[in-house]
This record gives sequence, structure tokens and C-alpha cells, in this order.
Amino acid sequence: MFIVPISSAIQPVESYFDDDKKTSAGAEEDTPKFSDVFKEFFTEMQDTQKTVEEDAVRLTMGEIDDLHTIYNDMTKASIAVETFVAVKDAAVNAYNSVLQITM
Repeated sequence: MFIVPISSAIQPVESYFDDDKKTSAGAEEDTPKFSDVFKEFFTEMQDTQKTVEEDAVRLTMGEIDDLHTIYNDMTKASIAVETFVAVKDAAVNAYNSVLQITM
């Protein structure tokens, strides 16, 4: 017995994991990848930590007269570290949740 297709417009379903899959006009390019966002948080954290270290050296050498600049830089570094840790924790929790899904 042969089954005749109802319409010739029906096409086979493409796999999501095909490398040669064509995406719609730039839909994927508009959204940033998680790895890029994570790297941005990490580099921002490193930059603020480096600024705080440089401020400490400049304060020790007597090159800084205003302490509020050092306090502001330390606050920025603290917030950057807290943000990075929060993003890391969320990523690890999401990964663990995915691992617990049974197929």
C-alpha cells in the first residue's frame, strides 16, 4: 500500500542541530550569546579590580588627595564582583536543572 501525500507543499522537518540550517534574516545576530555576556561581566570585574589595585598603590605613594575616588572605585568593584558571582550562580543552577531533566 502506498500513501499519497495530501499536498506537495509539505516539506520534511529539518533538524535543529543541522549546521547548514539557514536562519531568518539576522534573527540570531541581534541577540547576544551567553558566552559573550559572561565574558563581558568577567572583563568588567577584572578591570574594576585592576583599578582598585592601582588606586591602592597610588594612595600608598601619596599621589591621590581625594579618598572619595578610591571609595567609588571600591564600590564599583564590589558591585562588579557581586554581579559576576550572581550570573555565574544562575548559570550553574540552570545547568544543574537541565542535567536533572529525564528523557
